Amino acid sequence: MTESPKYSVSRKQNEIELRQYPGYIQAEVTVEDKNYKSAIEKGFNLLAGYIFGNNISRQKIEMTTPVQASRSEKIAMTTPVTVSGESSFTVAFIMPAEYTLETLPQPKDSRVHFTCLPARTMAAIRFSGYFQKETIEKNKQCLRHWLEEQGLETEGDFIVAGYNPPWVPGFLARNEVLIQLKTELQEKR
Repeated sequence: MTESPKYSVSRKQNEIELRQYPGYIQAEVTVEDKNYKSAIEKGFNLLAGYIFGNNISRQKIEMTTPVQASRSEKIAMTTPVTVSGESSFTVAFIMPAEYTLETLPQPKDSRVHFTCLPARTMAAIRFSGYFQKETIEKNKQCLRHWLEEQGLETEGDFIVAGYNPPWVPGFLARNEVLIQLKTELQEKR
């Protein structure tokens, strides 16, 4: 069975959950492409190459789920996220829990880098189907509206997560839109 990050649910209403995630490491790549689906595919292929052995030690790493994608944020002359706008996306694979930054093999491709994410609270809405812009936007709006109704504030941008390989029929596919809750709200709970 494919590893996914562990989380606990503190609140649930229909397809929406508030979740507590422990910290984890993800491998990321930023991709320039105006087409969302094409950007995801390019990012996926770069990261898949890394975990299938395109690294200095030629070590294979188990695939995990979900594959995550979000808009990139512009940060002048810095990395890891360097470009922004309507045409830049960050695609990420969550690394298996057994790894640390010291034990992960070094990527051969300099576009692949690692980010350590701290423990945090995320709001998530689950949906089936394919990664289509209209479906994703509809779920972002639904989640945004619910969070506003609940008086919950967020930080950062939405993350789109896909849990299934491309050959799984859309009606069976598990996808999610997630967003992080503000830190001070997490501490009050």
